[in-house]
Amino acid sequence: MFLKKLLPTLLILFACNLIVNAQDSTSNKSSYFKAAVNYLTNSVYNGRKDSVVLPYITPSIGYYDKSGVYISGSLSYLAATNNSRIDVFTTEIGYDFTINNKLSGGIYGSKYFYNNNSTSVTSQTKGSIGGSLTYDPGIITFSSGIDVSFASKADVNVSAALGHSFYIGEKNNEWGITPTISTNLGTQNSYQDYVKKRKSKGSGNSTVQTNSPSSFGILDYELSLPITYEGNKWGLFLTPIYAIPQNPISIAASTGSGYTTEKLENVFYAQFGVYVKF
Repeated sequence: MFLKKLLPTLLILFACNLIVNAQDSTSNKSSYFKAAVNYLTNSVYNGRKDSVVLPYITPSIGYYDKSGVYISGSLSYLAATNNSRIDVFTTEIGYDFTINNKLSGGIYGSKYFYNNNSTSVTSQTKGSIGGSLTYDPGIITFSSGIDVSFASKADVNVSAALGHSFYIGEKNNEWGITPTISTNLGTQNSYQDYVKKRKSKGSGNSTVQTNSPSSFGILDYELSLPITYEGNKWGLFLTPIYAIPQNPISIAASTGSGYTTEKLENVFYAQFGVYVKF
């Protein structure tokens, strides 16, 4: 009982401490709008993808207050050759903060509105909340995050990454490249929902079962090479990613023909885009 009463107080004190520490970092900042458009070569999440390539064009716009609070919205247009549509609309609100010149982070909440015909591996997810921290002592940047996403059951996902950034140029005319290695861990409830939906469309007589979709495990390893350009009020980015999925699920047919383990393949995909601030 004591811990239940103490925990909210500690969380409030921690949040207040973050705000106080972040106030000095906002003195030289200004609020702005940001409009962007990006192209994703294939919809991949934790190394999982649909059997059909799903490329997306996503325009977005957001307002970023100098306090660190932001709100944004985007829509993703499925640009497949034989199947094109607006596949998902996303809204997000969050707060980015800087504790000191080495430690920063953020918290967010997102809501997703998927097309009923969507075959994206994340199409059964209704929303998510999460946070992240980045520690940059100057040699290696350490990043971590934790997210809770909501489908028929909640999923917990944890990410961890190591990277090092190289910069060329100066402020308002700077290129950056950050070789990064990362891993994602979590549960697979929403992915199981996705597989159930896809299998039911195929035969109508399949069920999906894992040893324990709520068990926590490694989902994939990723190698990425983010490349950025920061100009005056505009920028561009390119992020190629190679994902190595882990822990496939087992699929059981209701006809009693036994179980088969899904075949997960390593996948390469990329995202690139451009943005303007005003």
